[in-house]
Amino acid sequence: MAQKETSSKSRRWLGLSGAAVLVANLVLTGTTIAFQQEGEVNHALGIEGAGASYGGTEFSADGTLSDASYEKYIEAAYQFCEQEEEEGSVLLYNRNNALPLSESERNVTVFGRGSIDPVFRSTAGGSSTNPDYQKTPVDALQDAGFNVNQTVLDAYASAEAPKERSVSSVGEYDPALFTGSVTDSFASYGDVAFVTLSRFATEGNDLAMVNDKGKRMLELDDNEKAIFQKIKDSGKFKKTVVLLNSVFAMEMDWLDEYNVDAVLWVGNPGFYGMPGAIRVVTGEVNPSGHTTATFAANSLSAPSAENFGLHAYNYGSKTPRAAGDSFVSYNEGIYVGYRYYETRYEDTILGQGNADSAVGTKASTDGWNYAEEVCFPFGYGLSYTNYEYNLDKLDYNSDTDTFTATVTVSNTGDRDGKATVELYGQSPYTDYDKQNNVEKSSIQLLGYDKIDVAAGASETVTVDVPGYFLASYDANGAKGYILDAGDYYFAVGNGAHEALNNVLAAKCGDAVAGKLIDQDGNVVTGNTAAVATWTAPNTEVDTQKYRNSRYNSDVEVTNTFDDADVNYWANDDEKITYLSRSAWDTTYPTTLETLTVNDKLYNGLNMQTYVKATDAKSVSDFNLGVELDEKINFSDMIGVAFDDPKWNDFLSQLTLSDLLINMGDSKGIKAVKAVNKPGCTIVDGPEGMNGQFKYGDRRNCTGWATLPIVGATWNHDVQTRFGEMYGEDALYASIPIAYAPGADTLRSPYSGRTSEYFSEDGVLSYYAAKAVSHGMRNKGLIGTVKHFFLNEQEAGRQGISTFANEQAIREIYMRAFEGSLAEGDSLGVMTAYNRIGVMYAAANQGIQHILRDEWNYGGYIIDDALTASEYSSAPEMLMAGNNIFCLDTARPNEIEKLITSTDDGDLLQKVIDSNHYLYYVMLQSSMGGSGAEDVVVSDAAPWWQTTLRALDVVFCALAVAAVVMYVLHTYTDVFSEEKRKNRAAKKN
Repeated sequence: MAQKETSSKSRRWLGLSGAAVLVANLVLTGTTIAFQQEGEVNHALGIEGAGASYGGTEFSADGTLSDASYEKYIEAAYQFCEQEEEEGSVLLYNRNNALPLSESERNVTVFGRGSIDPVFRSTAGGSSTNPDYQKTPVDALQDAGFNVNQTVLDAYASAEAPKERSVSSVGEYDPALFTGSVTDSFASYGDVAFVTLSRFATEGNDLAMVNDKGKRMLELDDNEKAIFQKIKDSGKFKKTVVLLNSVFAMEMDWLDEYNVDAVLWVGNPGFYGMPGAIRVVTGEVNPSGHTTATFAANSLSAPSAENFGLHAYNYGSKTPRAAGDSFVSYNEGIYVGYRYYETRYEDTILGQGNADSAVGTKASTDGWNYAEEVCFPFGYGLSYTNYEYNLDKLDYNSDTDTFTATVTVSNTGDRDGKATVELYGQSPYTDYDKQNNVEKSSIQLLGYDKIDVAAGASETVTVDVPGYFLASYDANGAKGYILDAGDYYFAVGNGAHEALNNVLAAKCGDAVAGKLIDQDGNVVTGNTAAVATWTAPNTEVDTQKYRNSRYNSDVEVTNTFDDADVNYWANDDEKITYLSRSAWDTTYPTTLETLTVNDKLYNGLNMQTYVKATDAKSVSDFNLGVELDEKINFSDMIGVAFDDPKWNDFLSQLTLSDLLINMGDSKGIKAVKAVNKPGCTIVDGPEGMNGQFKYGDRRNCTGWATLPIVGATWNHDVQTRFGEMYGEDALYASIPIAYAPGADTLRSPYSGRTSEYFSEDGVLSYYAAKAVSHGMRNKGLIGTVKHFFLNEQEAGRQGISTFANEQAIREIYMRAFEGSLAEGDSLGVMTAYNRIGVMYAAANQGIQHILRDEWNYGGYIIDDALTASEYSSAPEMLMAGNNIFCLDTARPNEIEKLITSTDDGDLLQKVIDSNHYLYYVMLQSSMGGSGAEDVVVSDAAPWWQTTLRALDVVFCALAVAAVVMYVLHTYTDVFSEEKRKNRAAKKN
């Protein structure tokens, strides 16, 4: 009996010890995660900043923050969300002026999951909703006075839940919910059938080009087709209006088939923006948004579709490199988005380069046909009024290398409106270009503005353009920017296509009469009054005008990314030919399925290559931890210029350990007691901050209408205001640094993070990112523009080799960042997960050269959140200019050990340089504002860390105790009288 009792107790202790070990592990894991997210935890608990105060709001008379000023701000913030939609929603289609709706058209029925459950934003890092304030299309319609068919709403509410909405599933409801009793309700709510179409993708997941049903995710799903067919067959609706709740450019060639009357693109409206879009529907607001991407009839018709996603390396007998499985090659070169469709259109009209061949056609019935391939062009948008454009004159200032176009816009309709002035250019395509593989887009965006024009009135606006936007990058001949001899055309129009037609009319005259068409296939004449010509003063190609950087005249601009070209690495039989307008049929991309890893490529894929230089400085050459006669605190450096010698004294006070504190991001930067620098929180993301306000009701930060909407406003003032309002959010949340905006280029309509980027065009993103970043700086927020660069897909993003030629890199993908980082005043940039060629972006010396040398960039550089990995190397990253390790406090420790164990003064110099940038940047933020001089920093751990450590000790002790008790009960006689008696008996 005693033995059974002992056995039973042993089993109980076994169970208890197992449970105790499990709980202890969970607690330890939780502690580790919490410490990694220290900044966010401190922010949530309101203990970041060591007592530092923030100020500078425009919502109080003296700039101080309070609950009262917060109430004013949050009202203005949600109003601005609606303004984003008012100016960014794009009226794509409006048959017979179906919109705006009259006041009598208020009995409506909504269809589609998106009507009641829209895609507000992606699920990438960013703001969470405040449910009491978010607005669905149904909410916005009802708030605007519409009577929405409740029977249909009830049918959706009681229907079986649809399939989960994902990157490969539309997640639309089964149309079986439209039973007889439901369809009977249509007649009473038949003024308008509103159909909301939604698509979703996010960080880490691109939209599936083809799903498991064999469907392109940007064509209509079968359930969506059934909705339109139900509406059409019922005959009960006077109008059918589509709300496109998708940042992805959907295929729209089905409008006539289902008798659709109007299409309004609303993108991802954020949680609070939808009422602004509905004001466009009612006519309270005249639409003025324009597309930021081309809407193709077949979403796979862009040449980039041939090489999007993952393509596997062939290692043969070699051991694969870590995170070196895949690559993607941008074989289309510069022909991204509209630059492909419009250039091929011109060459088709003029009979050049076999552009009308069937190669690359996806929607055309007989050779390549623009009207069959394109539904809505880049830069296109309708209004409830009509505008006429005149390009009155074009001036060139050679001293500043600036073109100024003077444009008059006349509103010939009966409604006031906002007119978007889009200025495009065409450069000559010469024999030199063809011989040296320099490609030229037939039309390219140069600049834009937006103006109010009253009905019947005219307004004049000037648009300034950097002259170097007309230059082309010649990677093969001049190995730099060139300016071709010949005539350059400037044109305005409702989108790239209309502008190109205007250019062709002016350039070719009668030769193109009857040949020019719009996107619907209608013959147009082109508006020559909207065109101006400039003849370059050079008679031969000029290879010197832009030889040196316009931002740093001491730096020559020449090839930096030869090794980003796949042909640099590929065996001769695997080298590619980039798409060229000189021969569309023979150069149209095919899929580069695999790439043989030869010895050169194998060595290039190895990231663990750092070796201390033979002539490296010694650590003893540096003065660290110096006690100055008069201590210099963080706040004492407010207003000190970056190149002031005082920085040397300030930084000399810091020990190596002090210096490395700043370089490990834990969703924030920790305090540094040595110079009384407070800690701070850093947050994601481009769609709104993942934080909470510190005033008023402490709700979640604002989830804005997303960046494609910001781009679609084509309004510098609204784009700047977006940055300012984002900055106000940051003030009321005590956040000085944010990972936003995003500025990568939408190479494909299937890119998973489309919601976080502006456009398919590098120039539109150039201006938009510049404006947003400037607005943030106005409010003391350091925006961190991301992800620099060639990060146009999510598939395989960690470690994928991204190949592109230097012309495309410079004219498209880097230009999107250039506005904010070189021309503008942004002080933050995040590199990307991918490799540029085969070199991890954060360890790429070319990136450091572009940023620090060519662009004279003076802010900080941070990698994307990549913890220790074999394809990244902390010392390589540091030597390539990376200043802080995102969500990684381990790498600074690695750097410290390496410096001390190898006496590597070169690494130490980079650590000091990084701190120079980081301290300077923090002082330019709201951290260097109100109350900074009053901060006293403690080196004591936050209370929650002490608590977690105590809990770790307690639960580990309990686990150990439980295990000990199990061992004692099972393997000893400490608790067993019978075992002791048996042992005594054996001794006797």
